[in-house]
Amino acid sequence: LGARSIEAVLWGAGGAAARLLLQVGAQVVLARLLGPEQYGVFAIGATVVAFSAFLSDIGLAYGLIQKPVVEARDIRFVFSWQIVLGLGVAALVYFSAGPVAGYFNEPRAHAVVQALAAVCLLNALTAPALNLLKRDLNFKAIQIAQLAGYVSGYLLVGIPLALLGAQVWALVAAWIVQALVIAALLYARTRHPLAPLFWYGEAARQSSYGLVVLLTNLINWAIANIDRIIVGRVFGSRDIGLYATTYNLLYNPSATLLGVVQPVFFSASSRLVDERARIADGFRALLATWALLIVPAFAFIATMSDAFIVTLYGSAWHAAAALCRPLALVMPLFLLFGLSTPLLWTTGRAVREFQLQLPMALLWIGACTLASRHSTQAVAWSVLALHALRTGVVVAAAMRAVGLPLRDLWRSTWGGLLACVALTAATLATDAALPAQVAPLPRLLLAGLAALLAWWGAVQMAPKALPPEFVDLARRLGARSALVGALFARVFPRHFAA
Repeated sequence: LGARSIEAVLWGAGGAAARLLLQVGAQVVLARLLGPEQYGVFAIGATVVAFSAFLSDIGLAYGLIQKPVVEARDIRFVFSWQIVLGLGVAALVYFSAGPVAGYFNEPRAHAVVQALAAVCLLNALTAPALNLLKRDLNFKAIQIAQLAGYVSGYLLVGIPLALLGAQVWALVAAWIVQALVIAALLYARTRHPLAPLFWYGEAARQSSYGLVVLLTNLINWAIANIDRIIVGRVFGSRDIGLYATTYNLLYNPSATLLGVVQPVFFSASSRLVDERARIADGFRALLATWALLIVPAFAFIATMSDAFIVTLYGSAWHAAAALCRPLALVMPLFLLFGLSTPLLWTTGRAVREFQLQLPMALLWIGACTLASRHSTQAVAWSVLALHALRTGVVVAAAMRAVGLPLRDLWRSTWGGLLACVALTAATLATDAALPAQVAPLPRLLLAGLAALLAWWGAVQMAPKALPPEFVDLARRLGARSALVGALFARVFPRHFAA
């Protein structure tokens, strides 16, 4: 199980890295070609589809991961209801396009929402194959399909259409093609049964689990999208374009990374449900990795947000830099939250996550509504505060679920947080020392070099900065990949000398 989990992480990380590079490149090209306003119209449709995705997958397919034994009838039951729900939700989205466009005061969104209804059906049909592959820790097949889908959708369709002047329809067509290619490739890999089955002996149990997943996912959707809905309603297309594009620029790599690690952690933990000490060790390793790699990376982006945004998107997007600062700091919290929730699900506390998050969603609505009376920047900073509160509550509950004392949170993360402080100080000092006339790209590169040296130096000066769980995880990764092993040995020579 450990070897398969490590292999799944390596395949997931490799595929995610390749897809991330393509995403950033494609987004930069499309953002420069289309501008904030076209992205704002698309963001309205994307928000509706993101919500409908939870309705078209009520958690039945997700339950296939945790089920001890999966039979053909389990898959047939799930797939049959995915078809019903996918068709129903696609129709609901299509016919609600008018009211949605009216709510956002954006008539152009009407046709966009109608076209994106197809994505709802495709996502629903894809869910059984996707979760069966996750159950088997077959992230190689998943990453190949997702990479092929992104190349087909955005590189072969989206960018050419944008160059031809298709405007927002370049983004719409790219998303539909991406979803279609992924659905076809994942089904080809699993070839799961398609014969309809609407009820059987395990149906009630499967449905109750799916209901918990649905309710929890709806809360997660609300928390993830309330700020953008309010910004779109109050400030208009250009502002939601700036806000949503900046958010997605930071969120997409975060969600991609979480999509690699979280399913592996959940699948492996589901098979170790009676060995909570081993689950706790795995979580401590994830905590150390988060503090050492994730927090410093986003701290650097927040510190250099002006140069970061202008380098990627050009001067027309300079206003997004003020949004980038707080939203970049949101992402480590979002990732830590996502790494913690499997502890609740694998220990039979799935309902607990819903109970904790329901009042958070209500708080989110009130805080973002109040902040929107001032500016989009105020909304972004309020979202940062809300994420900090939510993550703290859920992490504490998750650690209690596996018997981890809260002091272990500090024990696993202090080394990485120390390196983050050193990195941020070096970044600020370098940026302040550079003349104002230095262009954004060289400014970003010079500050990045100083940050990297400061981070590495801080880790070397603190031999006990890395907890043993992280060292063990790194060695396991290195044993499966010579490249990863050589990288860890060079970056952390004192820690891996033993």
